[in-house]
Amino acid sequence: MIKNRLRKNSLFFKIMCAVVVGVICISFAISYVVINMSRDIFEKSYIDSQQKIIERTSEKLYDFHTESVEIINSLRANRAVRLFFTDENLSNIESFNNIYNMKSHIKSLFKEKNYNYELLIVGLNGKKYLNGEILNIEPMDLLQMDISKKSLEEKDMVLYQFLDKGFTSTTQKDSVVIITKALTLSNGEPYGIIYLMLREKEFQGIYDYFSPNLNNVYILNRNNRVISSNDNSSLGLINETFEDDIKELITNNEMRTIHENSGNINFVQRLPDSNLALCGVININDAIKEVYDVRKIILICFFITLIVLIMIYFIVKQVTRPLYMLIEKMSSLRSNKFNEYVEINEVSGISEIEELATTYNFMIKDINSHMKELVETQKEKRGAEINALQMQINPHYVFNTLSSIKWLILQGDKDRSIEVIDSFILLLRNTISKTDEFITLKEEIENLKHYVLINNTRYGDRIDVQYFIMPDCYDYLVPKLILQPFIENSFFHGFPSGEEGRIEIFIKEKNDDINIRIIDNGVGIESHKLENLKTAKKRSSKGLSGIGINNVNDRIKLIYGNEYGIEIKSELGKGTEIIISLPKQIRE
Repeated sequence: MIKNRLRKNSLFFKIMCAVVVGVICISFAISYVVINMSRDIFEKSYIDSQQKIIERTSEKLYDFHTESVEIINSLRANRAVRLFFTDENLSNIESFNNIYNMKSHIKSLFKEKNYNYELLIVGLNGKKYLNGEILNIEPMDLLQMDISKKSLEEKDMVLYQFLDKGFTSTTQKDSVVIITKALTLSNGEPYGIIYLMLREKEFQGIYDYFSPNLNNVYILNRNNRVISSNDNSSLGLINETFEDDIKELITNNEMRTIHENSGNINFVQRLPDSNLALCGVININDAIKEVYDVRKIILICFFITLIVLIMIYFIVKQVTRPLYMLIEKMSSLRSNKFNEYVEINEVSGISEIEELATTYNFMIKDINSHMKELVETQKEKRGAEINALQMQINPHYVFNTLSSIKWLILQGDKDRSIEVIDSFILLLRNTISKTDEFITLKEEIENLKHYVLINNTRYGDRIDVQYFIMPDCYDYLVPKLILQPFIENSFFHGFPSGEEGRIEIFIKEKNDDINIRIIDNGVGIESHKLENLKTAKKRSSKGLSGIGINNVNDRIKLIYGNEYGIEIKSELGKGTEIIISLPKQIRE
């Protein structure tokens, strides 16, 4: 019947197909136009924003250079520095005073600086000064390095250079940016070199406005060598990519150029005061990809299409509403919704559909009745299983306990033997002999104390169990052996390999409920093991009974409903917390 009806309504499919094709075409056409128009707008605004970042970075580089030059000029002009590296005829007192004056000046010089410079001054006579560090190279060997030779060759210039390893104790494993300047006498004769060192990673903070995912930034010195970059593979190398741009800027006496190159945007900013160049590549396509997600656009088009189809669907559906109503109710069976009855007045008008709906309602009623009987049977079966588990005493536990008592007797510990035997007898009596499903919280705690005493006898008093219970809670009824599985789990799994620890039990009233918290400071539980623990049905062979943690949770929900149960919180290395929620009940 459904097929026939749908065949009669073939116009429905034609309309739906036309709408689907039309909406998809329109959506993609609009998306294509909007993306291409907005791409140009975005590219322009993005480049404008990058220019502002370039300006800000240039200012920071200028400030850094100015600060560095101020330090260098102050050292060049300081008499104590000059005497330390040039005058060999000072008396001991004069030399001491001169060194003190030099160190005081240097200390004041670096007091309020924005960067963590390391200062090294090496004299051509082999003397050196290093501010609080250890030099890992001999001064004379340092003077033979290229960075020193270049400074002496261009003694009037402040040079920026790069080393992949510093030569002080704190920079020997780090790449560094080194600012060098030759120290000269009034006649122009050099007598030493100033080395200002800064870790390259810290130097990168000057241009941290640029996104490393979208921009490759390079700081080039006057020889086009990369002294700093977020592209580590280029550090210390000659960069030829921007060489022509830099030459053109110098020729035209310009400071900045920005142009497109192979789909990217190249920029160069000259910093003539420092003989540096700020260069970079803006990956404009990657930036656009971050803004325009094609999959998201397709998904939006899909949802728009779906909404339109739903609207048309409901318009057409009105014609065959009774049939669709019945189909909808029948489809709900797939989602296990067995209480969805069909209102006869909603499908009235067609006698065949009314008859079908009546038969469907009878079928749902029979299914619900059968399912209810099945659920009740399963509840009774589950309750019987839990009660059977409760009555089980693990033979291994009995054997191990008796062995512990025997060991105490052999040791001559008569009093402890009697105490353990009494606890064992009371534990067995309360567990097996008493068939009551519910006991008072006081009795449950007593059983727990007997169990803890036996365990401490077997494994030593390495685990301290403390009880913090509000007196008003003792008379409330709880299911028997509701706490023991959690204490057992803490003993055997929370403190492995003989570790010492502490278990705390807190019981208090919370509105109309009893709140029980069991906290240990053991090793904790990994997340995947915690999930296994929550669903585990079996107990360890070391345990007292067959009741597992999940059995306890099932038992609570079976007795009191789904609003009660247990919650387990655990973090590896920090311990475990069990929260048990029960309603207040008093024996009548």
